[in-house]
Amino acid sequence: MSFMLLNRRSFFSSLAGLGISVPFLGRAQAGPNRPLVVTSKTNPAVREEITAAAWNIMAEGGGSMDAAEKATNISERDPRDATVGYGGDPNEDGFHQLDASVMNGADNNNIGAVAALENIKTPCSVARLVMDRTDHWLLVGKGALRFAKMHGFKEEDLLTDEARQHWLEWKETLSNRDYYFPPRDEHKPEGGGTINVLTLDGNGDIAGVTSTVGHHFKIVGRVGDSPIIGAGLYVDNEVGAAGATGHGEECVKTCASFLVVEKMREGLSPQEACRHACQRVVDRHKGKPMFNLKLVALNKNGDYGQCAIRGRLKVKDDPSRGFTGLGFCMRDGKGHRLEPGEALLPPMTQEELDSIPWR
Repeated sequence: MSFMLLNRRSFFSSLAGLGISVPFLGRAQAGPNRPLVVTSKTNPAVREEITAAAWNIMAEGGGSMDAAEKATNISERDPRDATVGYGGDPNEDGFHQLDASVMNGADNNNIGAVAALENIKTPCSVARLVMDRTDHWLLVGKGALRFAKMHGFKEEDLLTDEARQHWLEWKETLSNRDYYFPPRDEHKPEGGGTINVLTLDGNGDIAGVTSTVGHHFKIVGRVGDSPIIGAGLYVDNEVGAAGATGHGEECVKTCASFLVVEKMREGLSPQEACRHACQRVVDRHKGKPMFNLKLVALNKNGDYGQCAIRGRLKVKDDPSRGFTGLGFCMRDGKGHRLEPGEALLPPMTQEELDSIPWR
């Protein structure tokens, strides 16, 4: 007896072949705030390029998934963005292991992800292929690399001279009981981080991508929240999308992105939903979390928002002038904008920073 394994896509194709129509639920007519792009990325070097790439694809009739992927590729490939992949800080042994996930609302909220992927500049595009060309959702390590090479991706050295120097400085100042010495003139570029790109196209379809180099100088083999669906990214085509940056372990504990989308399902605005998730984390840590976490979100109506746990000073080094959220960028029919966002707590003091054992 032979059996045939059907995935979701082949199942619906089979129904169509039998003349059975399946209604596509949730497809909305183009509204006044569509297309819409929201990204966590505020790096001045690349932020407008990111939102423009996604916007242009959707303005010309392209879908939200293509827009989110191609926009994220800009950050992944650009060494001026020291917070994602190429040009980002390596792990503790001086090489990169990248994480990424994608989620496509138009394809029945389909998902794909990679983790601890080495030597590939665009991990989100490999995650897209995991989603589109396999019946799995997550590939890791050597298996993810083999899969990428199978589909024509070329291995490349992702360590730029600037990132290598930053790693050396970290290694040389890590301990006063080893035989490494730091340079006299120490320079530290911006550290490791994450990008979320959330898109809403003219048809009302939603997609999201999250890509990261992870914690700078992380333990080899560490996987954060970015490739974990529901933690670093979540999309529901009937509701909206959310993405997380910051302390990934905490995002996993709280299923942060899923929580935001579920709160939007209950009627909260994207801003309120992000605030709710951040407040839950703050409460779990009795009002004194020693890390930061930022959530961005958009909903089906084209509303958007962002909340962080820790803010930054409005005027550098002047607490009397108050603080703001870490900010986010977006683009709609009115153009690209950098939004200040919201934060629940002020920045950590130097005393608090010095007390963190893993820093």
